[in-house]
Amino acid sequence: MNKMTLSLNVIAAIIAVTILQACAKTAGTAATPAAQCAKPTLSPPPSTHVPVGSTVTVTIATTTVGAHLLYTLDNTKPTSGPPIHGTPIPAASGNVRIRIIDVYGRTLRAIAHKPGCTDSPVGEGHYGP
Repeated sequence: MNKMTLSLNVIAAIIAVTILQACAKTAGTAATPAAQCAKPTLSPPPSTHVPVGSTVTVTIATTTVGAHLLYTLDNTKPTSGPPIHGTPIPAASGNVRIRIIDVYGRTLRAIAHKPGCTDSPVGEGHYGP
């Protein structure tokens, strides 16, 4: 009877370890890293000449299905958090209107974020005179 109980405990432990390993692999561990979101693209392309006092509409897009975007215009990097930093665009593409108020222009920085994936590299572009 003792041998049977011990055998069942060993089998239960093996099953538990197998389940934990399978869950760890699907969560994006070092063994199987999580996919990274695609870097956002900006259109019109960065360095497009925009006169002071004008407004440019920039389209931000990522090819990662199901991702959403975060962007900043204050020379900081957007982050998905916590805490979240940046203005959200709840889709894989969207438009941002940028008013050029001085000779220094404006820099737009954007990332793509999707739960279960790592954030994209920063897509960045400077617009101005």
